[in-house]
Amino acid sequence: MNQLVRRMEYVKTHAEQMAKERKITLSLVLEELTSGQQVVLADHMAHSSASTIKVPLMMAVLEEEGRGFSFSDVIELSSENAVDFSVVVEMEEGSYTVKEYLQWMMLESCNASTNVLIDLVGWDRVNRIFNDLGMTETVLQRKMMDTEARAKGIDNMTCASDMATLLRAIYRREYFKEDPCQRAIELMKRCRDTRLLKRFLPRNIEFAHKTGGLDEVSHDVGIFFAKKDILVAAMTTSAPGEEMQEMREKTIGHIGRWLLKEEI
Repeated sequence: MNQLVRRMEYVKTHAEQMAKERKITLSLVLEELTSGQQVVLADHMAHSSASTIKVPLMMAVLEEEGRGFSFSDVIELSSENAVDFSVVVEMEEGSYTVKEYLQWMMLESCNASTNVLIDLVGWDRVNRIFNDLGMTETVLQRKMMDTEARAKGIDNMTCASDMATLLRAIYRREYFKEDPCQRAIELMKRCRDTRLLKRFLPRNIEFAHKTGGLDEVSHDVGIFFAKKDILVAAMTTSAPGEEMQEMREKTIGHIGRWLLKEEI
């Protein structure tokens, strides 16, 4: 067992104990991408995906660009898609290019942009990725901020193992074409949310990732580009509330700190 694998085992053990003490359900995948060596915890447990579902949507948009649409196409933001607390709503311009919607979705997790892009590529195109890659716990079946659907039990779901499968395919340029994979990694490196895996890390650490959060879930999935390239999928679910959200985010923050402390 090499030094990195020992460290990954340490992270798993201590994160599991911390989550248990805080009454948080934790799922985790840690993988050194060169060797494929993995450490996992409850990685097939299904969680509400929150905004991590935007990663496969991004890939569908990047793969389909040039077929039925281009990045420069302008799409009007409909009132149906203009959900609150979205960058493109606050900017009040009314219409944006596909490229702008895609960037705001990945950089600021803009929900209105996400809804526009779901309409653009279609539910089936995104769900086909899950079927093709064997992501058995992952499904896109509602738009962002659709509280009525959630109340009826209709939700977007995923698990840590499925997100790891997707990230691995992007990293290795498997299933997806080369250019979309490169664009995806560059977009994810620009994610502005540093409250989770990057919480206790220097800002110059290269990390291509996407976070996701709801009242009861906090997730961060991505790839650290350090001395060794390390894939991390950390997903947490707990009782709702601001205090529990803070504990979920800090728990994931410690995972990043423990994992990268010798890579800095």
